[in-house]
Amino acid sequence: MERLADGDYDLIKPLLIELHMGEQVHYSDHPQLRREEIEDHIATVPMNFRGENVVFAVRDEIGDVIGFCWIVLFDPGTGLEGEVAEVYVAPDHRGRGVGDMLIDQAVRLFRERRVTLGYVWTRPDNEAAVRLYRSAGFEPNRQLVMTWYPTDQ
Repeated sequence: MERLADGDYDLIKPLLIELHMGEQVHYSDHPQLRREEIEDHIATVPMNFRGENVVFAVRDEIGDVIGFCWIVLFDPGTGLEGEVAEVYVAPDHRGRGVGDMLIDQAVRLFRERRVTLGYVWTRPDNEAAVRLYRSAGFEPNRQLVMTWYPTDQ
């Protein structure tokens, strides 16, 4: 397990693209992007904002990144919050505890930094992710979360 330096984010881009490709099909009300569009979008997403990005990565025996956990820390004025923004493990390496290692590291960071609220988003039908997050102490939200998406109108 390692924390990637700011200049090393390119190491997770192939996995981030696979994550977006696989997830977008579950959201029919959201535009479905081609791989090239996702690649272009990821290439232009700024890696800085008013907060902190932390990325943990796991490598295989030859040094390739096989999984990552991207955490966003920020204070909206009510205390430090932490979001597990992305977790992804390459398909060939799933079921080996890589996801557990990554999410445990995220929770450890939340504790070290005294995060007042930590959260992660997933689909209810993503059973593996729900099990992973529950095993790390995340619980279903007691609040109604509503979203706004732009429309053509």
